[in-house]
Amino acid sequence: MRMRCLRPGGRRRCPLLGGDTAAFCASLVEGLAHLESTLEVDHGGGGGVLSSGSVSMRWCADAMRLVKRMQREMLAIFRKADVPAAAVLSSRGGGAAGAGDWFEHYMQETAALLDFCNAFKAAVSRMHRYCMVVDFAAQVGGGAGAAAASLVVESAAAAPRAAEAGGQRASSAAAAAAAARDKIAEVKATVAEAERLGRTIISGGSGGDGGGMVVVTLVAKITTSVLAMFMLQALASPPAALDDGAVRPTLASAVGVPELEPWCESLSLIHARFPSRATVAEHEKVAMVVRDLVNGGTDGGGHGGQQEEAARGHVVELLRARSGELREGVEMFACVLDEVFDEVIKGRNEMLGILRDKALT
Repeated sequence: MRMRCLRPGGRRRCPLLGGDTAAFCASLVEGLAHLESTLEVDHGGGGGVLSSGSVSMRWCADAMRLVKRMQREMLAIFRKADVPAAAVLSSRGGGAAGAGDWFEHYMQETAALLDFCNAFKAAVSRMHRYCMVVDFAAQVGGGAGAAAASLVVESAAAAPRAAEAGGQRASSAAAAAAAARDKIAEVKATVAEAERLGRTIISGGSGGDGGGMVVVTLVAKITTSVLAMFMLQALASPPAALDDGAVRPTLASAVGVPELEPWCESLSLIHARFPSRATVAEHEKVAMVVRDLVNGGTDGGGHGGQQEEAARGHVVELLRARSGELREGVEMFACVLDEVFDEVIKGRNEMLGILRDKALT
């Protein structure tokens, strides 16, 4: 399915994009091209169903690095610009954000990104707990390994801690998946609104330099939202099983702003290849070894002698290795996530300081 982006009717150059804003779009296209070229989707865990598949934690970390780079480059552009008068009036209790008020749009975009960061932190916390259970199973090994592995299965699929909500019992895992579905629904609404506003600004050709910066902010918001939606799907446990229409946003129709076409095409390529029911590749590898360990333990008895012990030992060693890969991937993603969070906070504080200084003059 082809994604659609911020393009008004007719093919013409966009007068709002040039200089730093055009360079920002070019840099973003380069980053998206890298993500598309490194996106390796393993469909093996989906029983051959192409709508299911797994992506690596390394790819998720690279996606967050692109988000961090977008924030830095946006901030570099905005440092050179005057804070819009509308933002100063708003801070004094008068006026409202207009199409050219890039400052207000920047603050809204970064606030949404902080919400995503919090959602990712919750997912990382769940994966850390899962890693602890897996490590316990690997440490136990031996004859008790199958029993310990069963705990991993229960931890991933059922309810280690049930939460009482509205008189119904719901597992923390199911609650996490429901939260991911709600967040993805919010993403769809955010993308639709960002594109509506972007089309209005581009079609009108209004707002001057401020209009161009609003468009850049909206492009960043759409990109971040779509990438975050994909990562939320993969990190949700159990996976957020959503129908294709609910997973893939319908971006607003547009044709022919040359400056935005490469961005649209790059995002479309990732969109087309990313599975609608995604999981984390490292997690799937751990789950596969855990299943082997559980199945090996059901044969039971000491009839296999040394051969059986050797086979079980091999599976336990493989579990340790896979667990290490998962933990490394989770920690890598968590590290980049912290960097993104710090970058956003720094940028917001800097822009608020500029606004304060202008409001006092």
